Amino acid sequence: MNTTAAVLWTGGKDCALAYLKAQQAGYNITHLVTFAPKNPDFKAHPIHLIKKQVASIGITHQFITVEAPIKESYENAIQSLKDNNGIHTLVTGDIDEVDGHSNWIGECSKKSGMHVFNPLWKKDRKFLLEELLSNNFTLIFSLVKKELFEKKWVGKQLNSTTISDLQKLNIDICGENGEYHTMVLNTPFFQHKVMVDTSEIEENEHFYYIKRI
Repeated sequence: MNTTAAVLWTGGKDCALAYLKAQQAGYNITHLVTFAPKNPDFKAHPIHLIKKQVASIGITHQFITVEAPIKESYENAIQSLKDNNGIHTLVTGDIDEVDGHSNWIGECSKKSGMHVFNPLWKKDRKFLLEELLSNNFTLIFSLVKKELFEKKWVGKQLNSTTISDLQKLNIDICGENGEYHTMVLNTPFFQHKVMVDTSEIEENEHFYYIKRI
């Protein structure tokens, strides 16, 4: 079986854990892919940090612009990855349906026949967070909702204490409803740790987040 794969990459904990699990499952990961709108303004996953992560991983990264009609745009992009890059499998860090919708990448991959590997799908939330710690991932909270978190959460590392604190809140502890987002700074497949300045925090009406450059 062709095991050539691309990981859908945002820079957060879920895609990074999925990358590791795909490696462990024997996939040959040749590409990272980030789907984005035109002129993206990523507050949770700043592009300059994604580029640092990519440099540490050391494989090809593609930003792919998606536009209306959105589903057709995704379908065409996935077809191109298969035809032009020899990608057989897309690896996602998706954990569950969002707002009751089915797996989006799975739906958009049907037309091309692209295989999708979702190693985190429907897994226990606490188990997934603990897997990050047991595999020596280093990651920080990069964006949090003001209504749920204090400003000081931005820049904190995920550890046993913050997992315990998340469990005390009335939220999905993996942030599946957008409660928070993360950026990974080190993983078993990084060549070196990514350094991030968390001394300055920005905010808008709804969120606190790390300063973007």
